[in-house]
Amino acid sequence: MKTHFINIVLPLLFSFLSSALLFSCTEDDTKPDPTAGLVKISEGYALGAAAKVEVWANEDLFAGYNSLFFALYDSVNGERITDSHIHLHPAMDMHTMSHSCPVEEPEEQAVKELFPAAIMFTMPSGNMGNWSLEVGVHNHSNGLSGKANLEIDVKSTTPPRIISFQTASGQRYYLSYTFPENIKVGVNEFEVIAYTFAEGEFVPSEDLTINFIPEMPSMDHGSPNNVNPVHRSQGHYQGKANFTMTGEWRLNLELMSGTTSLGTKYFDVIVQ
Repeated sequence: MKTHFINIVLPLLFSFLSSALLFSCTEDDTKPDPTAGLVKISEGYALGAAAKVEVWANEDLFAGYNSLFFALYDSVNGERITDSHIHLHPAMDMHTMSHSCPVEEPEEQAVKELFPAAIMFTMPSGNMGNWSLEVGVHNHSNGLSGKANLEIDVKSTTPPRIISFQTASGQRYYLSYTFPENIKVGVNEFEVIAYTFAEGEFVPSEDLTINFIPEMPSMDHGSPNNVNPVHRSQGHYQGKANFTMTGEWRLNLELMSGTTSLGTKYFDVIVQ
């Protein structure tokens, strides 16, 4: 009788435990990781807000327009914080002086557990100075506020992804670009992001007219079916670039501010 009981109960118990374990693993494995494919840039604690701050990006930080993603965690129980106000203050310490750069701050509600933002670093880290990032956090879950001071490294790129220039009137402009997807042969959507520096602040430049002319200098030809970047919001100009082959391309931008010509500037990009 005892043997019969064991022969019946033990297989049922084993089956139950196996199913529970399988369900648990499946549930954990199928939960998407919001930082999958991203690079962790830095992390620290916002003292006073009871929050841990993680900074993620698509790649290592560079001089130019960087999309950033902030993850916040309760520093006591480790749970994610998805409702918070975040204030960003990047600073370049140049030993005898310091300056900031254009910033697009996150909304108060996380998107897929992350707070998207952007920073246009105007120069790389190096002999001239080093960047740091102050992240102010107002934790809505507990009403507390604090700041995390993070060390970050901003690299230079070849070719450069940011240009700056000053007009005859003394107005300084900063331009960068971004492609939502990897640059490929064919038609690519892209954005030019433009800021000016006025009265100690970086301000989106929203009155530009951009005539876009791509060319391949080594082959002495351009391409058809391009779309001039047009302003959408907050200094972002959306256009389309058609690359007919792989190699090095130049994105020529004929710039006008109202009726004033700002000349022709360019970005070099590599199509693989």
